[in-house]
Amino acid sequence: MKVLNKVTILLLLSFFFSCEKNDDNPVTPNPNVTFSDSPFDLQGVNAKFAKDIAYDNKARTQFDIWLPNSSTPTGLVIYVHGGGFTSGDKDFVYAVQSGGAWDFPTDIRYLLQNNIAFATIRYTYLNNTGETEGVKKPMSDVRRALQYIRSRAGDFNINKNKIVLAGNSAGAGTSLWIAFNNDFANASSSDPVLRESTRVNGVVARETQASYNIEERWVNDVFVDYSLTWSTILANETGNIQKIYGVSSIAQYESSAIDTYRAEVDMLSLMTSDDPEIWINNTLRDVVNPYSPYSQDIPSHHAFHARELKERADEVGVKNIAFYGKNPIIYANPGNESWTEFCKRKINE
Repeated sequence: MKVLNKVTILLLLSFFFSCEKNDDNPVTPNPNVTFSDSPFDLQGVNAKFAKDIAYDNKARTQFDIWLPNSSTPTGLVIYVHGGGFTSGDKDFVYAVQSGGAWDFPTDIRYLLQNNIAFATIRYTYLNNTGETEGVKKPMSDVRRALQYIRSRAGDFNINKNKIVLAGNSAGAGTSLWIAFNNDFANASSSDPVLRESTRVNGVVARETQASYNIEERWVNDVFVDYSLTWSTILANETGNIQKIYGVSSIAQYESSAIDTYRAEVDMLSLMTSDDPEIWINNTLRDVVNPYSPYSQDIPSHHAFHARELKERADEVGVKNIAFYGKNPIIYANPGNESWTEFCKRKINE
């Protein structure tokens, strides 16, 4: 296979974007990147920052990116914010979060110092009422963002074969969903963005969900210790379930179409031996019955989500670094590798 030089690649990308009709998700990308001041002090790190780059033409499909000054293409970490698919934004990483447990400015500076770019993306929310598409709507936005950045790898001086997905909560679950699926690249698409691969080198998942097949996985696996029934979960999660699956009633939920949908968003069953290594950490919340009084947002962030992901990864042969539980931590990987060290290792492998 011939190796195209950078100029040729940029010309081809410009041709595709200007000449081809994009029937799937029309968007007119701007080949120029306008840089501005970083939202936090880079403390002398030699890097540039650009914000609000559109990867689609929807209201919430933009990303920000920090690019280290490098003479060679760099690796990239893409961060996906949480918020139950109904809140949150890409500026989540602009500051220290979770009471000081997550120091994003320091972490991003570390990655930039190690010649790794960092992008943070936003995506379409689920509607609080009348949602018809379900959780695959925002997750598909994130998938496209990954493909879009790959399609402009030359513009961003990024090595498209050195990318790690990362996120918290809904963003973590989304990252796992993309990584555990087969490659979404569509070679016959009229949209050059959708021809790009969705395979990545690793995934970071913090305060994650193990699966969006709630009825089967939360009852039979994640919360099996508490002998929870589907009726108990349903009573507490009706609104979320309707949003997640895009249904307006339990009668609509109980259909073969939703059975298929649930299987398609079950990260545990999607995981296979050829999937990338994962780094998981669910250690911020107490390990209690998820529907006990004062449990707050524990159901979606319970330590046992991480436990099930680790057990499944061990079963199928996916490498993993896991931490879960709180006071005391139930399980901690003996290597104690941080998420940024994990990203650096996976990108440099």
